[in-house]
Amino acid sequence: MRALSSAARIGLIEMAGGWKRFWLLILCLAVGTALIAGVSAVGGAITKAVDQNAAALMGGDLELIRADRPATEAELRTLEGFGAVAYVVETNVGGQSPDGEAFVDLIAAGPNYPLLGRIETSYAEAADDPYDALAERDGTFGALVDPVMLDQLGLDIGDQISIGGTEFTVRGTLVSLPDGPVRGFRLGLATLVSTEGFAWVSDRTSPLPGLGTNFRYKLSLADHDIEAARSALMAELGDSGWDIRSALDGLGPMLRYYELFTGFLVIVGLGSLLIGGVSVWSVMLAYVIERAGVIAVLRSLGASRSRVMVHFLVQVLTLAVIGVGIGVAIGCAIGLMALPAVGEAIGVPLGAGLDWVAIAIAAGVGLLTAFAFSYLPLVQAQMVSPASLFRARGLGAPPIDWRRLLLSPTLLPLAVAIVLFFLLAVLLTGNALLVGAFAGACLVAAIAFQLGSRLVLAIIRPVMEAPWWPLRQALRSMVGSPQATSAVATAVGLAIVVMVVVQILSINLRNEFLGASVFDAPTLVASDLFPDEAELLNEFALAHDGGIVAAVTTPMLRGRVETIDGRPAATLRAEGPEAAFLLSGEIPMTYRTALPAASRVVEGEWWAPDYAGPPLVSLHQNLRQSLGLRLGDEIGFDLFGDVILARVASFRDYAWQGGIDFLVAFSPGVLETYPSTLLASVSAAPGREEEAERFLAIELPDVKFIAIGATLERITAALGQLSLAVAAVGGVAVSNGLLILIGSLASGRKQREADAVMTKVLGARQRQILGAALLQFCLVASFAALVAAPVGIGTAWLLSAILLNVAFAFDIPGIAWILLGVVAVTAMLGATTLLRVLARRPGSLLREMQST
Repeated sequence: MRALSSAARIGLIEMAGGWKRFWLLILCLAVGTALIAGVSAVGGAITKAVDQNAAALMGGDLELIRADRPATEAELRTLEGFGAVAYVVETNVGGQSPDGEAFVDLIAAGPNYPLLGRIETSYAEAADDPYDALAERDGTFGALVDPVMLDQLGLDIGDQISIGGTEFTVRGTLVSLPDGPVRGFRLGLATLVSTEGFAWVSDRTSPLPGLGTNFRYKLSLADHDIEAARSALMAELGDSGWDIRSALDGLGPMLRYYELFTGFLVIVGLGSLLIGGVSVWSVMLAYVIERAGVIAVLRSLGASRSRVMVHFLVQVLTLAVIGVGIGVAIGCAIGLMALPAVGEAIGVPLGAGLDWVAIAIAAGVGLLTAFAFSYLPLVQAQMVSPASLFRARGLGAPPIDWRRLLLSPTLLPLAVAIVLFFLLAVLLTGNALLVGAFAGACLVAAIAFQLGSRLVLAIIRPVMEAPWWPLRQALRSMVGSPQATSAVATAVGLAIVVMVVVQILSINLRNEFLGASVFDAPTLVASDLFPDEAELLNEFALAHDGGIVAAVTTPMLRGRVETIDGRPAATLRAEGPEAAFLLSGEIPMTYRTALPAASRVVEGEWWAPDYAGPPLVSLHQNLRQSLGLRLGDEIGFDLFGDVILARVASFRDYAWQGGIDFLVAFSPGVLETYPSTLLASVSAAPGREEEAERFLAIELPDVKFIAIGATLERITAALGQLSLAVAAVGGVAVSNGLLILIGSLASGRKQREADAVMTKVLGARQRQILGAALLQFCLVASFAALVAAPVGIGTAWLLSAILLNVAFAFDIPGIAWILLGVVAVTAMLGATTLLRVLARRPGSLLREMQST
């Protein structure tokens, strides 16, 4: 025991004199641990806050929602038997004033609303009881409007506003609703009225197709046993079409965004730890090679293999504790600083606090990473024999005899570390499949780089006598140091894999967060246009009259769903707003030749532009689960008394940020003979939105244009914060990937310097030596890029499409720039490592090498 303690003390003393060589190792471990610790802090806080504030976030213990009708008297009595009930109606209508028009997200509050919490409003009387505060006075009902609407419509408190053709008095501004988080992102500017006032709204038709009415009933349970009450309600209401959800269900859409973001952070954190581990391996392997002479002296003086192991292991663990400690501190700080901002974004109060269990797990993952990746270099250190004192020193490490090693208990600590790492990572992420897929991809990549580099070296060995001296010298250097070449190729390749995965995931998550807002969002929308009015719009767009730069028109007609796969629609239960709207009666639908740019097919195929076969339809993807629809199912539509049977050809996802789309789209050649109107979207030049609105009001006075561009921008801005965060984290991961390129060049550095000095002594010029080194590392990095690119794309597909469940896409030019950048940086860094020795006299360097 005393011997081992002495070995540990000597190891620390030796390390104290060379801290600078380990800065890269510490930095990489710190970055990976910081990301994982920060993710754990934020994720744990969100989960805890949602569990503790579920009822307040929902505005009740449970919420019942449907889109086709309000509750019947019998259903209301059933609900009241479980506790207090509050009634809310949501829809989208048009708003008008003498100075303009607005797209309104209308909320109608019934008695008892809100059951929990308070409305944030400038009209104090409505904070606790909006139903009475907004009741009829002097012949008009009251309304609380979004502050933006006052500016948009030129209104002041006390003015009149027309909502759906009915006059209301603006009695205050609406800042937020207590159950706002479960409403998610809504189109339009929020406006609150009473249900009594809503009953007088004359035009409840949504200005946009596919946006129906939601009838919500908040329920505060007497015994607060949520799951028992949900089961009892489902049994009593039967198959009646009600969607019964808890706060966690209501927060689902918003929480999904943050679950995706935290999942991305976990992947980046694991990737950063992988990079940190490879840095540990590269730095420690180079360190062992440099200290091979010292190890041989220790062995010749009687030091055992275990003493050598302790000598270096204590150094690794000390460095790991420092790096992981810095990462934990940064991660805790990130978590505490980010919690208020994240809470504000999702409407969930997040108090200061940390999940110490998760942070401890993150620290454990970091320490295990450092140990696992340093273990094999330490095993090689044990293999250094005293006989190496009589050979060229410091130029290599004993190769690993894998056949012997795999059958010995020497690998047992490494196997235990890997198993513990996997278990801790699963505890941290809660997703064994994600961890397994990531680890499997990295293992496949590492094996591919190792075997591939050996294969390449075996191929070029017979043909390395190239006629061009720099190429010949580069090939000789690669073949002469196979261990260093494989190490560099593996390190560079894994860095490329991580960077490619992060780049692809960044693009896919940004598309998921922003939906179709990466396309041009329309400024104005109008329905029920005639063909001559659509032609005028197109002329305005072509001439850029009134600031209009684009106009898109889509045919629209209304029909009713009669049957679904042979079953009458009236007998079906609708789960979810899309299904309820589809079965609610006459709904708007269209026919299309081409798929809109803002839409994407998630299952099935879009028809060809010249399709002329039997009727086909494409539906919104949410109808798959809510109605149990599958590709090939037959749906019967009633259009003007005719029944049309159409088969489901595809399911689509779309977002209003990108333009106009419908719940139901028919293939060409089916609906063209029926009378239809046109729905138009108009895009104005930046900064000329108001000019375009005034221009159209003059030129087309009979058409009601609804301004939705501003509300779309607000949604995009909110989700854009997440997109920026993804880009920032991706930048950190790419920067961390560059660090591994620096660390990878530590492998074989002494050998390259010695070769460069000897080549210079034999008469080679400095530019020739640098050119050969540049070419050597360019070839190694190119091989690594060739293997890493498909591995990275495949891993990103696995994580995107299967584990994160987001649409998969990748940017070929972006990946190409990553590959070219890594190859160029690796080549230049590899060449510049020789500048130090080439700038000095060969004699002094030879004496220095001899003395080491």
